[in-house]
Amino acid sequence: MEASLLVGLSAQMALRQNMEIIANNIANSSTAGFKREAPLFEELLVPVENDDGTGASSEVAFVRDWGVVRDMRAGPLEQTGGTLDVAVDGDGMLVVNTAAGERYTRDGHLKLNEQGKLVTADGDPVLSDGGEIVIPPGESDIKIARDGTISTPQGPAGKIRVVSFPPGALSKEGGNLYSADIAPAPATNARVMQGMIERSNVEPVVEITKMIEVQRAYQHSTETLNATDDMIRRAVQRLGDVKA
Repeated sequence: MEASLLVGLSAQMALRQNMEIIANNIANSSTAGFKREAPLFEELLVPVENDDGTGASSEVAFVRDWGVVRDMRAGPLEQTGGTLDVAVDGDGMLVVNTAAGERYTRDGHLKLNEQGKLVTADGDPVLSDGGEIVIPPGESDIKIARDGTISTPQGPAGKIRVVSFPPGALSKEGGNLYSADIAPAPATNARVMQGMIERSNVEPVVEITKMIEVQRAYQHSTETLNATDDMIRRAVQRLGDVKA
């Protein structure tokens, strides 16, 4: 009986982790460039001594969350008309400069800061091959070509750097940013689309459906644990009555 309680508890812990991931997906369903996440679980076979007093043991299956996998497929592109809004069409990431070094993102909702630097919504400078991109003051007619080249009536202002990584090379950080332990390669099949934003690839209806499934599974697990606990309590009461 004790083993069944531990199995049920491990299942509830895994379901809780799953619920947190689903809730995070739903909360970021409108975040530009956000990538849907899903939990990874593994089964653990643990030898547990039987309750028959023989000293024999049997294997009991426990479950635990092993990690998180991210769906890096592109989200739908949305026309915004914003001069500094860009979407990466294809396999590629924008490169930004942060206090921790170079980081990568698909969130192309850009703006100019007080110094005229092209930055993300969080204020991190967007990089070109030559460093940070600075737009001359007073410029309003800004054009961004498909290869990332930025031009104004005064001339070129830089070229947005777009890079790519092999699958699984990116690690998620806060602020919709990613890091990598390997050097990126230039993205050869990506286009920079001005006036567009890549939406999150989260499908809210699908996530809500999964949330309901997890809630039902958690409720069922709770009922099973309560029934097992009640069985143990009644067995202890009967044992006490016999000794009395």
